[in-house]
Amino acid sequence: MTKTRRTLMAGLALTLCVAGVSAARAQSAEAFVKAFSGQWYVFDNAYSSGPEPCGLQLGTEGAGDPKRYEAKAASCTAPLSALKKWHIEEGQLQLLDAEGTTIAQLGGNQLRVTGDLGDGSRAVIAERGAGNQDTAALAAAIRKHRCVYSGFTSTCAEKADLQAPEMTGDDGAFSSVGVLVKLNVRNQPRNDAPVIGVLNEGTCLKVNYCTTASDGVWCRARFGAQSGWVKKTALRQSEWPVMTYANSCTAEPETKTDG
Repeated sequence: MTKTRRTLMAGLALTLCVAGVSAARAQSAEAFVKAFSGQWYVFDNAYSSGPEPCGLQLGTEGAGDPKRYEAKAASCTAPLSALKKWHIEEGQLQLLDAEGTTIAQLGGNQLRVTGDLGDGSRAVIAERGAGNQDTAALAAAIRKHRCVYSGFTSTCAEKADLQAPEMTGDDGAFSSVGVLVKLNVRNQPRNDAPVIGVLNEGTCLKVNYCTTASDGVWCRARFGAQSGWVKKTALRQSEWPVMTYANSCTAEPETKTDG
């Protein structure tokens, strides 16, 4: 990890009011641009074209359309590398290429926005360089304990255990992970996203996609007709950093949640 990447992921977040999708609709265009313009980063290496994280700069100047603003990408792979414009549509942040085609559609707050690429193939987590309060608290706890505990045990997880699971299964389409704690399932990879269910300790879960943010790995699974996200590294009782699921399991994978 480069010095720049370490600095970006370790800094303290500013205290800002959360502006969700419903609030964004109520805000004026000027207020929205003020809140969401500026520098964003995608920390997943899959989106980076070099040693630095993919950077997304959302400007405040018009881009040939009064409702669209200039934007640019740096050190990004396709399709984010084609970013030229951005705007808000139906309460969602839209990243656009030069022709106005949607690259990604994102929602969230001023510190983290999440969503999917325009073709639905992958998810995107974009964050401010300083991260947010949750990221800062998790980083501080890891520094204090010098450990991420494996579930509710006193055993420290190995570095490799904290990485995203390798997709295997049919044509590398999924991986089975073993849940180590009672775990919330959220509809987006953000701590403020709605909880759609809860997984019990011991659950064997089939995940079909994983991505990395400043607070670690998030993996997605199908639960009937909807998708949900589970966070791999979390704080227990606001003190103990824990790994919430392992990269393997022995039981039959489940696709249900309590909720």
